[in-house]
Amino acid sequence: MYLLFCSDPLNSKSVDIDYREEYEVARSLGFDTGLVNFDNLIEDERERSGANPYIASKNMRENVAIPGSEYVNALYRGWMIRPKVYDAWTASLEANRIRMLTSAESYRNCHYFPNSYSLIQNFTPRSVWLERDQLDAEHIREAVVPFGTTAIMVKDFVKSRKHDWLDACYIPDASDQAHVERVIRRFIELQGTELNGGIVLREFVPLEFLTLHPKSGMPLSKEYRLFFMFGELVFTVNYWDETAYETVPTDLQEFIQIARQIQNPFFTMDIARTQAGQWIIIELGDGQVSGLPEHTDLEAFYTNLKKAVINRGL
Repeated sequence: MYLLFCSDPLNSKSVDIDYREEYEVARSLGFDTGLVNFDNLIEDERERSGANPYIASKNMRENVAIPGSEYVNALYRGWMIRPKVYDAWTASLEANRIRMLTSAESYRNCHYFPNSYSLIQNFTPRSVWLERDQLDAEHIREAVVPFGTTAIMVKDFVKSRKHDWLDACYIPDASDQAHVERVIRRFIELQGTELNGGIVLREFVPLEFLTLHPKSGMPLSKEYRLFFMFGELVFTVNYWDETAYETVPTDLQEFIQIARQIQNPFFTMDIARTQAGQWIIIELGDGQVSGLPEHTDLEAFYTNLKKAVINRGL
């Protein structure tokens, strides 16, 4: 099985500097690797604006460098890709005998928050969402009514702007319509062309406080990122680099049972402990585009990933 990493924007034969350490560790452990021209993917998206998103362009067919002609399985480790681009790209790779373990549908299931909400809703803060064509004052007003005067948070289908905590993320009172609209409009403005899907509004649940982020001032809480491969937990890591805290509890059976229902071979589950001592799910993410904190033991991560791949016979 191949691991596909983003190439350097200035040298398609070298790995992107931000993924170099991961790339080198993976290779040292025996993974076959390939390089993805991420800039070509983005350029293809621009060129296909208004066209059928499921038709692969010429650039997409040249988008990954793997020697030889045999049929291979692959996973991607790189920058986030919009689902429609991932769909067209994987179809193109399939035509060239490269099968991504994560299908386009599986990618969307974990990359877009609304797609996974039904599976985790009993373990995550109450959430509603608006599509891109519903971001007018009337739809926003209706969406926040169920939250009453509760504090809420704003994100799009993929990401929040948590480091713009007060301006474009946190709303202390959902009934304050002017404040709600101001934060949402600022969020949309800051996201610009990077806005994914639509807007998600989530009930703010106080988490076990650790410290304030040294740059943005947002509250940092006891959060962890869990990586799952084929439904099995393969790695856990503290979410934040900015402060030290103990590792995640060993009793994760409830979350592991949920993970086995997720239709994605390689994904992440971010969890946190509330001030009341309850463990909750923050969100899911596709494992291919989920970041690893700087303090991650990369050798342990890729060793566990390799074991999962070998056990699957890949």
